[in-house]
Amino acid sequence: MPLSINTKGTAAKIVSEEIQHKRFITVWNRTTEFDDGRVIQWDVVGHSTPEPTFCVVFAFDTKTRTTTLLKEYAQGTNEIKYTCVAGSYDRKKHASIAQAAQHELSEEAHLAGGRWINLLPSDYSSDGISELKWGKNKFVPFLCLDPHQDKNPMARDAEEYMEVVHNITVDQVKNFIKRAEMMLPSVQTVWMALEYLKDNNYI
Repeated sequence: MPLSINTKGTAAKIVSEEIQHKRFITVWNRTTEFDDGRVIQWDVVGHSTPEPTFCVVFAFDTKTRTTTLLKEYAQGTNEIKYTCVAGSYDRKKHASIAQAAQHELSEEAHLAGGRWINLLPSDYSSDGISELKWGKNKFVPFLCLDPHQDKNPMARDAEEYMEVVHNITVDQVKNFIKRAEMMLPSVQTVWMALEYLKDNNYI
């Protein structure tokens, strides 16, 4: 049976969903029914908040044609990886996903201002891009052109362990990706940002 691409969250009927565990991450037991009648149970992991869950930001200096990335601790694999700025969208703190992105850029990279571009296609769901096949979380990718140094950056979360790395060239970013040194939401955001920059004659 041919399948059509479906990014609207309606690819199968959700029969039931029960929380099995909840702390920082929630685990659901989800039962779905496919069009062919099969009923399957799944482990689904994510945050029990409305979508989008988080934002990812690729910052780019159009004069130097360089970016700023983070070297960040990834607790799941106990590694240090390259990442773009990223963080959760907390509706108690943020008026919008765009404001969440601006706050994260200040907190993590100590950058502010710039011109902001939401990289989601115009006809795509505002809930964002799915992070993982078995994960519930979705994110919105942003490009920030020409941010400046934030003299009074916002405070980072207590658990964050990272180093800010400035003046990274496009070729270096591509090399990090080829060496499997970058987290996947950052890879997705970098690719979309570079396509935008290429299409608009910035690179």
